Amino acid sequence: RWGIKAVVAESFAEIFAGNCTTLGIPCCQLAAQDIARIAAAIEKNPGTVLKIDLEKSAISWDGQSAGFEMKAGAREALMKGEWDALGQLLDGKKQVDVLAAKLEYINA
Repeated sequence: RWGIKAVVAESFAEIFAGNCTTLGIPCCQLAAQDIARIAAAIEKNPGTVLKIDLEKSAISWDGQSAGFEMKAGAREALMKGEWDALGQLLDGKKQVDVLAAKLEYINA
């Protein structure tokens, strides 16, 4: 809704990062000095564009770059487009129904 495409910070609460991943938003964890460099570039030019490369775990801007950390599972899910667990469940409804029909404790 708000156009947020990624979040960059020194650290993230696990539930926040998980919720962001569920929304398709990468949480990129950077060192304080790298965040300071990004902030300085944005202060100098508010139109600065950050490019996030999930494959390389790097952020680049204005000829500079910095590596970031992200939980491997979240990174993989975002790269594969498999971050929407509810959507995956709904897409697999037929398979869920077939399995549920076989479970005795559901059909008792």
